[in-house]
Amino acid sequence: MLNEAKLQAIVATFAKYNIEVKTEEMRITAINGNKVDFDAKTYMQDQLIGLICKVLETQVVHEVWMRESAKPSA
Repeated sequence: MLNEAKLQAIVATFAKYNIEVKTEEMRITAINGNKVDFDAKTYMQDQLIGLICKVLETQVVHEVWMRESAKPSA
């Protein structure tokens, strides 16, 4: 299970890639400005990293879809 030091190491590592992970104690409350509510204590380190990456994947897919749908049809 995760502790505060491991959680902060994850946050700092994602920050190196310009990905903002906000926390309140042992809860992740936002990823790149999008609200989430994950209790970090219930995950192992690799699981939490994977979960954050999955949230980012969903954000990117959504953004691409929005850009594509905003293009005028030919």
